[in-house]
Amino acid sequence: MSVYVDEAFRPWVTESATVAFRVCFDDRAQVFEVSAEALMSYCGAASRRRTDLLVAFEDALHEILKVAEYRKSFQPAAPVRLDVDEFRTVLH
Repeated sequence: MSVYVDEAFRPWVTESATVAFRVCFDDRAQVFEVSAEALMSYCGAASRRRTDLLVAFEDALHEILKVAEYRKSFQPAAPVRLDVDEFRTVLH
């Protein structure tokens, strides 16, 4: 299965301090949000500032895609939130 971040849908920081992005799984796409806490705990974000979250997201993209693949649900109505618990389960 081919899993990658949709380049046409750039990652952005939401009002609730998550980084939202869209992942393509072969022919399907799903929106995910990574919490600031997960980015700080597992991806090395220095703070909750927008630039720090985006830099940590880009640096840890491979690990984030592993977690997204684990949590895929294909319910396009709402984004799937990836939080500290998912990262703890998949990466440790």
